[in-house]
Amino acid sequence: MNAPEMTTRARTMMVILLAVVCLSGLFDHSLWSSNDTREGAMISEMVRTHTWVTPVFNGVPYLEKPPLLHWTGILFCRLFGSVNEGLVRLPAAVYAFFTLLVVISWARALGREQAGFAAVFMCATSALFFEYARIVLTDSSLTFMVVFSLWLFWRAQTAEKWLVGRYLLFLFVAAFSFYAKGLIGPGMIWLSVLAWLSFPKRFRLMLVLIPVFAFVFVFVLAPWVFALWKAGGGAYLYNIFWENQFGRFLSFSDQTLPLDPYLIHKEPVYFYLLSLPVRLLPWTLLVVPALYYWFRRESPIKGDLAGFLKISFLSVVFLLHISSAKAACYVLPLFPFIFLMTGVWLEDAVAAWPAQIDRRLIMITFIVTGIAVIVAPVIYLLAFLFRLPAVWNPCPVTAWICFIIALIAIMAGCLLEHKILQAFKSGRRRAALLAMPAVVAVVGIVGVSVFVPAIDFHRTYVPFSRFMLDEINAGRRVAFPADSERDLGAFMFYLDARLETVSLTRLRQDSACVAKDAPGYAAVPPGFTNCVALDVFLRDKKKPLGIVAPAKELKLVLGQLGDKPFKVKMADHCGKKSASFRLITIDPTVKKQTELSGLKSGKKKK
Repeated sequence: MNAPEMTTRARTMMVILLAVVCLSGLFDHSLWSSNDTREGAMISEMVRTHTWVTPVFNGVPYLEKPPLLHWTGILFCRLFGSVNEGLVRLPAAVYAFFTLLVVISWARALGREQAGFAAVFMCATSALFFEYARIVLTDSSLTFMVVFSLWLFWRAQTAEKWLVGRYLLFLFVAAFSFYAKGLIGPGMIWLSVLAWLSFPKRFRLMLVLIPVFAFVFVFVLAPWVFALWKAGGGAYLYNIFWENQFGRFLSFSDQTLPLDPYLIHKEPVYFYLLSLPVRLLPWTLLVVPALYYWFRRESPIKGDLAGFLKISFLSVVFLLHISSAKAACYVLPLFPFIFLMTGVWLEDAVAAWPAQIDRRLIMITFIVTGIAVIVAPVIYLLAFLFRLPAVWNPCPVTAWICFIIALIAIMAGCLLEHKILQAFKSGRRRAALLAMPAVVAVVGIVGVSVFVPAIDFHRTYVPFSRFMLDEINAGRRVAFPADSERDLGAFMFYLDARLETVSLTRLRQDSACVAKDAPGYAAVPPGFTNCVALDVFLRDKKKPLGIVAPAKELKLVLGQLGDKPFKVKMADHCGKKSASFRLITIDPTVKKQTELSGLKSGKKKK
């Protein structure tokens, strides 16, 4: 059942709203998550050191994944002349936006443009897609490369002219998808294409495309492979093309192999059945009947494009399940297919309104989401009026601005939802319900954004990083004695420099520090300071020294200092994250120092 096309003005407005939704939440907070801090630090270091061959983390090549996302981040930083949190997140958002544009193109080809716009707003606000469109990680770029390559293949299939050029463009993009996340990209693309060509038995086209793709693949990868060989020789190539490609598909029990990719994320075959429903929220109740509607034997969704979409969906599902490494974020390439199918089902379900189960699922979903986008800013208003410290501590002016934004979000949400309800009651169910995902997306993002300053105040590394920078500029040599890439990456990003570390190995494995049969050896938490490296660091008698330590492990660090005088400092006016770190200062010219944080003396006793 094809719906009338949207007007150009309406289409343009919806695309602008979609861009606003995708770009929101990029520049309004600091680096929080482990992916943001680690990958953001890599992009910052690559910009600073003019490195392109492979991502670099604190001077060490990071060979786990190809660098398409990092290259894109470097380009944005070069283009705008700076490095900040929003610019390193921008590539993920841009890839997500163009992925959704491909979904709209597919919907138009199906004659379901309005359903397509409902689909992309549902996809953009689903828990997993929303998160990974705003963090510095490769999954968003992989999703775009897979979806865009399959769209190019379909365009070549249905073209009446320029056939060779269209197929060559598809082959080049499919080959370039390797740079997004390795062989999984071309694997998803080609498994879908070969499965589709097998049904009509177009083996001649397969026999032409496969060898041409092999040539194009070698041609596209050759410059990078040569650069890797020059940078690190065969060890780099082995690590990237064997360990990090095939290691994720194979399962081993040999503990001498690298944890990632050989031994981590090894989940059972039913893992995605348990994790996917949560990642599809708040639209999970609509996805289940939508998939059944598309894949049932008597499904009304027919045609070559519908068949190609279904085969592509099943091919990606199959490839994800046969891999031994499974993680929730790996299913992101499925989301464009899932929500396109959901949007089409929603349009048809609204037309066939007497269906009881479908009606209840639709109404429950939209009532709950409609209430949620209003409740979020209401909660902020209550927190503001009751003067909760979490809202007022960051900045009173910011609290007032967020208060005004919360009021606007409530009024806009009530007005728009009232209009949708009126349209629904007047018999325009289709227009009302297909517009609801866009309303939920825009109003919901505005309503939730009022919490960002309060959350950022408690989760940001910025106050402690500025405190460290002041000490470094004053001539202090600072080291970081922990194995947390998350924390180290954050400090490197905000210091805009590499940071010396004294935790290259684990204390449990460091026989030079503690004998394995020594009392208390097993009680020392793994992953903490390497006292051999720390001892070398402490030999510097000329410069004032500083060691960054998590507050909860402060005593363990102090236990490694011996008789050296020290002082413990912390940043002022900071939230929970920055307050969780201490700077232990050691000044060789000072004989005795006083301690902070309730420590008894300036000299640590043995």
